[in-house]
Amino acid sequence: MPTRRARLTSVDWLLLLASLVGGGMVGYLGLLVGMRLLLEPRIVGESALRLSKQVELVEAVLQTRPLDALPTGVVIRRDPDLGQSQTMTPSRFDRLVQEAMRRDFRLERHIVRDQPPLQDPWGGHWVRLRSRDPQGQVLWLYQSERLSNSIWYLPLLRILVIVVGGFGGLVLFLRAKVERPLSLMLQRLSEQNSAGPLPLLPEEGIGPIRLLSLRINRLLERINNTGRARRQLLHGLTHDLGGPHARLMLRTELLCERLEGEPAAIAQAMAHDLERLRTLTDQLALLGEQDLPPERRQTCALDDLCGRIAASHASRAIQLRVPRLLVDLDPDGFERALNNLIDNALEHGAAPVVVSAVRQGDGVLVRVDDHGPGIPTETLLAMPGPSRSHDRQRQRHRGLGLAIVERFCLDHQGRLNLLEAPGGGLRAELRLPARRPAAPSSEKT
Repeated sequence: MPTRRARLTSVDWLLLLASLVGGGMVGYLGLLVGMRLLLEPRIVGESALRLSKQVELVEAVLQTRPLDALPTGVVIRRDPDLGQSQTMTPSRFDRLVQEAMRRDFRLERHIVRDQPPLQDPWGGHWVRLRSRDPQGQVLWLYQSERLSNSIWYLPLLRILVIVVGGFGGLVLFLRAKVERPLSLMLQRLSEQNSAGPLPLLPEEGIGPIRLLSLRINRLLERINNTGRARRQLLHGLTHDLGGPHARLMLRTELLCERLEGEPAAIAQAMAHDLERLRTLTDQLALLGEQDLPPERRQTCALDDLCGRIAASHASRAIQLRVPRLLVDLDPDGFERALNNLIDNALEHGAAPVVVSAVRQGDGVLVRVDDHGPGIPTETLLAMPGPSRSHDRQRQRHRGLGLAIVERFCLDHQGRLNLLEAPGGGLRAELRLPARRPAAPSSEKT
């Protein structure tokens, strides 16, 4: 399947262009409003002052001197029909300038904006003078706008405002199409939990971000399908385990009723093991309903809990030295972890197995000591960890059982340590936080 390249689509480019153009137009409209409210009164007053002074000066000179004696910079046109030729309606600015000349300088003059071909590239106004030439023709005085001190920067200001507006449109485009989709994606990913199917991400934003969301959604769908298949498999396993387990429980109960003495104790231990299997089967069923079971901590008496666990083994194989300690933990998880440690000690070590517990600071330290040959020091220093194929002694002591114990400790913010026992053999230490104060201690042996 060809890999799809992450690039902007034509729609993204159109939206980007629309954002730039829209931002520039908004900036230009803002400039027009600002000019209307702030700059226009100043420009009108300055233009009226400049035109009035120029008109008064030229008219005063023409009263004493002929038209040809005017300086070369003064442009005058003999056109009696200039006012009639400018048939278009005067602009608002021209009307304001003409009203300002009449109001502030008592000059009633007709002004006309220069039309192409322009006398000056910057534009200007023609002002009708009261003076006439010797032939009686109407005279018009030209005044260029380039002489104004207030409007020379307007073209630069327009360009600057359009550029700033376009940049603002670009920022809005990035906020809407890049930052917001990424923030929403990160928020949805942080809200993902392990219980139930994982919700998909919204496919929004520019092309690369939509492609990223699409590929993450495909990965989430694959995870959901895998989880669904795993749950179906667990449902089938728990269903298949139910029948044999029920039959074994029934036969074990019959044995407990008919046997006496040591065989009865063995049958009772088998009943405890079957009860453990029932608990494991229930947890498998729970895993079939959701990916991870909820944390089920409760306050337990540690000595009673360890006593029930030790009862499933031979009476002479286990020695309990556990005081009365109240702890908050998952009893089923602790039972499974401690059973695994005891089974490992009996299988790979030697009886008796001593189970002890002490309070240490804010935590509880549970120890399981066996009397076997132990583990070489170079192997022990690296445990627990992944097994090595050439290290048989380590393989014997490192398997699924220790992985379950280590997982239980991590779930309870504790840790598992494997050390040398004082009397030889292996010591497994479970360091667990104690959430409740200890009751008065009394040792059991």
